[in-house]
Amino acid sequence: MSEMPEGLPRHPIGTFAFVGLYALLVVVGWFAIYTYLYLGRGGVTQ
Repeated sequence: MSEMPEGLPRHPIGTFAFVGLYALLVVVGWFAIYTYLYLGRGGVTQ
């Protein structure tokens, strides 16, 4: 079994960064749609 070279991280930082960025974009996109479309139209009125 090969050893990992010194200085390299033990976990896949790129994958975590990609998933975190995707989650952040989903949250920001949802908030933008909620704010500018839903609240911009007046929300639910009875």
